[in-house]
Amino acid sequence: MNLYRSVRSFAGKNFLQPFMDFCALNYPALYEFIFYNVYHKTQREDCGEVYFLRVNDLEDFVQLKRKNDLALKVPLDFSSPVDLKIAAIVHIFYPELAGELKNLLLNIPCAVDVFISTTSPEKKSVIEKVFGDFAKGRVTIKIFENRGRDIAASFVGFKEIYKNYDVCVHLHSKKSPHAERRLAGWRDQLYKNLLGSPEIVSGILNILANKKIGAVFPQYFDPIRIFINWGENYLLTKNFLSGLGIEIDNRHLLEFPAGSMFWFKPKALAPLLDSDLTFNDFPEEHGQVDGTLAHAIERAFLFIVEASGFIWAKVDGAGLKSSSRAELDANILKAWHSVLKKY
Repeated sequence: MNLYRSVRSFAGKNFLQPFMDFCALNYPALYEFIFYNVYHKTQREDCGEVYFLRVNDLEDFVQLKRKNDLALKVPLDFSSPVDLKIAAIVHIFYPELAGELKNLLLNIPCAVDVFISTTSPEKKSVIEKVFGDFAKGRVTIKIFENRGRDIAASFVGFKEIYKNYDVCVHLHSKKSPHAERRLAGWRDQLYKNLLGSPEIVSGILNILANKKIGAVFPQYFDPIRIFINWGENYLLTKNFLSGLGIEIDNRHLLEFPAGSMFWFKPKALAPLLDSDLTFNDFPEEHGQVDGTLAHAIERAFLFIVEASGFIWAKVDGAGLKSSSRAELDANILKAWHSVLKKY
C-alpha cells in the first residue's frame, strides 16, 4: 500500500513507452495504477515535455477506475419467458451451507439439474439429506479430492456435463476465514444478485437470452473493489491463457467474477472446458489466499469468454433499468467494456 501512496510520476515523451513496457512486464499492479490514469485523463498538469500525474493514493485510483463501472439492474422492469436448459454446478466444502444453497436454487423458475461436489463421504451424507426432496431436476453428488477448490471441482470434475446445457450457474459454499470481519456480507451479496428471487433469476436468464452474452456475474462487493487486481496472479493467468491460445499483457483492464460465482454459457468457456486441465495441475490445499492456479483461472474467465466471441455483464439491484427487450439489449452494450481491448 505504501508503494501506491508514494507514487508520483512524470513521464517525458521520449521514455514514456519504454517505461510503460517495463512496468507492464515487471510490475503489473504499478503499471495499472499509473497508466490507467494516463489513458483515462485523470487531472494532470501540462509541464511542457512532461506530465505530472496527480494521484493521491490507491483509493482515489479505485474510484477513478470504477466510476464508469456499470451494471444491469435485476429484476428487470419487464417479463419475458425464456426457454433454456439449465444446470447448477455447486461446490459444497461447508455442508452447513447446503440448505441455504438449496433454497437459492429453488428460486430458479424452471427445471434445473444440480451437480454438487464435496470432499468427503461425511459431507456427502449431509448434503444428500438436505437435497433429498429437491424436485426441480436431478441431483448428482460427487466426492473429489480437496484440491483446486470450486474451480477444479466444477471445471475438471464435472467437465463432461456442460455439453448438455444451454446455461449454467456456478456456486460454492463461500466463507472467507482469512478476513471474516472485512468480508462479512460478501457471500450474501453474491447469492442475492445471482439467485436472490425468482424475479432476479428470470432477469438474468433474459440477459443470457441475448446471443452475445456469455457470462453474467454480480457487481463487485464494495469492500473488495480495491482488490480487483492481479495480486500475485498476473504471470500465472498470462501463462494459463497462453496455453489456451489467448495472449494478454497488462495493458488489458482486469475484470473478473470476484468470488468465482456466476452464470455462463458453456460455449463461452469452451477453451477451458476443452483443455487438458487435471486436478494434479492444482497445488495441494494449504489455505492459500492468493497466487494459485484457481485464483488465476478466476481472473481468466472473462478473457476466455471474449476470446470465444461473447461479451459479459454485471448485475445488481441498482444498475441500469431495462423496461423492454430493446432497452435491455442497449444497456448490455452500454455497460460492457472489453477486457481484450488494450488501454
